[in-house]
Amino acid sequence: MIQAEGRNPVYEALKAHRVLKLMVAREVEKERKVQLIMELSKALGVPANFTSMTELDGLSETGRHQGVIAVVKLSQIRSLGAIVEGMNDDSCMLLLEQIQDPQNLGAILRTAESTAVSAVVIPKRRSVELTPTVHRASMGGSLYVPFFRENLHSVTKLLQEKGIRVIGVDPSGSAEYFSENLKGAVAFVLGGEDRGISRSLLGKCDNVIRIPMRGRIESLNVSVSTALILYERLRQQTIKDVNIESRKQS
Repeated sequence: MIQAEGRNPVYEALKAHRVLKLMVAREVEKERKVQLIMELSKALGVPANFTSMTELDGLSETGRHQGVIAVVKLSQIRSLGAIVEGMNDDSCMLLLEQIQDPQNLGAILRTAESTAVSAVVIPKRRSVELTPTVHRASMGGSLYVPFFRENLHSVTKLLQEKGIRVIGVDPSGSAEYFSENLKGAVAFVLGGEDRGISRSLLGKCDNVIRIPMRGRIESLNVSVSTALILYERLRQQTIKDVNIESRKQS
């Protein structure tokens, strides 16, 4: 279970039929968005428990509950192996190494949901947990995108055994991301906020692409980088005249 805080995250959790318990501050119950939340919770048979802003302040883990907190059950997702087995030409996976900022992970999950990513995988160690802050930043994306904590080297091997390309996104890449074929079944590897992709994992990638930087800053925020890559993939999938040759890292 996880705690959803804030009106939009709670509303999305209700729409996904995941809310077990709803708490609403009396001070905000007349506000329109809160009324919509209560109407939906009533329709779903989830009772609203009224309390005070002060009490919710004490329960909040994000400090940004907006007078609404819900206890949410996580989805009963398939195994990662089953998801890999079912991947097709429209499937895409994200492997995230050493992502430690919950806001970044939340933003990535939000983009992943918007671009129909099959799963997001992070390591078991040295990565942020799926916290209320992550859930809030994802705006409900964490409710829909299968999320796993696994050894990334093992996942990379499994993907490649199934014929799925593994593409690293790193400043050392030999090609700019918009000149690479990103269509088909693929997994993108992105590194943490400060360290990027480790050398050992980078060496496992089939090829490595880079995002061009024309200014003085060396790299983008990892959630921004993820959005650029995923939407370039979506553009290539939806525009018929895109014809880019795929290259394998030598």
